[in-house]
Amino acid sequence: MAVGLILTAAGLAMFVPPAISSWLQFLGLMFPFLFVLNILLLIYWWVQLKLKLIIPLCFAIFNLIHVSKYVQYTANKSGLKTDFRLASFNTQLFGVMDGKDNREMVMNRILKESFDIVCLQEFYSKNDLKKILVDFRKAGKFKMYSFFRLQPDRPYGMAIFSNFEIVGSGKVGIGQNTGNMAVYADLLMGGDTVRLYNVHLQSIRFNRKDYEFIRQSDKNNEGRIAGSKNLLKRIREAYVKRGMQADSIAEHMKTCPYPIIVAGDFNDVPLSYAYHALGKDLLDAFRERGSGFERTYTGPFPNFRIDYILYGKRFICTDYKSFSDIPGDHKLISAAFNAPLKAD
Repeated sequence: MAVGLILTAAGLAMFVPPAISSWLQFLGLMFPFLFVLNILLLIYWWVQLKLKLIIPLCFAIFNLIHVSKYVQYTANKSGLKTDFRLASFNTQLFGVMDGKDNREMVMNRILKESFDIVCLQEFYSKNDLKKILVDFRKAGKFKMYSFFRLQPDRPYGMAIFSNFEIVGSGKVGIGQNTGNMAVYADLLMGGDTVRLYNVHLQSIRFNRKDYEFIRQSDKNNEGRIAGSKNLLKRIREAYVKRGMQADSIAEHMKTCPYPIIVAGDFNDVPLSYAYHALGKDLLDAFRERGSGFERTYTGPFPNFRIDYILYGKRFICTDYKSFSDIPGDHKLISAAFNAPLKAD
């Protein structure tokens, strides 16, 4: 009973702002493990031929709707025409924080797929930033690009490259001056204008010591307690900031008169307040056309699906893919679409 109740509480995480209860978000993070534990209890009581199996069975059925956010099997709609392909990728500053320079490898890999629209988070170059943006646009044969720096003196920001004309663009105010941001571009598709949001929400900002603590298990009790407290504090603070950022973007989206696509790194799992706030009236490309158990972050924690492509109901998603053969701690994700259907 206790496991089932905690599992159900985890499902409520998406409805409660982290500023009210950041701790409930931890349960949302743990949902896959809690669901598996509930299934194991169900199997145990079934093997024991006990009527108690009804309890975990009811909780499993009640929470089954959330499982599709993590595991999916939906064939692509290959019979439908694809009008454009969109990709999103967090470049991780092209590896500069790890003493690497993966820019050329990353950009060549993206160009290989011939996407029509590319959203990049943490686009970085210490030198010749504008030239690199222009060169990438030309190499990908994109008509236009839009780029916004995080700060005027920072050599990185958010980029959108498009084969469609960009008729407007801007930054979305997300409150606190952090290392995260959201931008938009209005794309002219035939006789329609589509607003594309490129989003990068608050990260947990683990430092090297935090990652060392996650990887190592030979700490003494005092070290484990101190390390755990530090991790929980960072995660809790990130949840609160992400919740406020998601609310700000959602309010901006409400004023948009055009069909909407949202792509980017949410830094949060599907059963979270941030995901629900941004995807409340949108469809999820992975849930519609994905397959298997998806995890888009390949680092040590939280290695779940935290990168998304969401879209309005005037689009039809025909395919979803993710690519792991690209340098970085995120997968590149992509979705294929029909152009927006005319409103009734």
